[in-house]
Amino acid sequence: MIRRTGPGGEALENQWNSAAVRHYRAAEPSRLGAGAWLAAPDENTPRLVRHALRSLIKQGNPGALALMGFVADPALDIGGPVLAEGVVPYGGTLHFTASVTNTAAQPVRLAIDYVVHHLRANGQQSTKTFKLVTKVLGADETLDISREHSFREITTRRYYPGEHAVELQINGTRHGHVTFDLQPPGAMTA
Repeated sequence: MIRRTGPGGEALENQWNSAAVRHYRAAEPSRLGAGAWLAAPDENTPRLVRHALRSLIKQGNPGALALMGFVADPALDIGGPVLAEGVVPYGGTLHFTASVTNTAAQPVRLAIDYVVHHLRANGQQSTKTFKLVTKVLGADETLDISREHSFREITTRRYYPGEHAVELQINGTRHGHVTFDLQPPGAMTA
């Protein structure tokens, strides 16, 4: 946003904060300087900035994470992910658990996601990040995580049998890369 000084500048700023342009603003903070917005927020600004930065946070962008109060490399003890099964039938569900303990003397704000490495038709893997939880974890507090991830057929993604993987992503840093096999359609699992 270009800041207008002189006559009309305040009116322009008030219009920018009006309800009429909130739908437009939802996508703008990442390009227009979300830090400045958070310095003088109205009641909707934190929600809009979170919405605008969600892709950057899922990508582990350090600037976006810092802006939202997530510290880089917090002192944590991370267990997992631990898979309930190493083979998933086509159309089935992957079950995994994990635990995260804050080993620091002060609370820490965490953005905990998980990343699935999907096998593509060319044999390469592509990643997709899924939100788990955003939480303030107290000193010596442990968070136990249990999650199911479905591999049922959907129109927006095609699944290919073979080796896939899952890992945690905490405040932008990935942990615990674990592989599993997705069976072909109609295959029997033991």
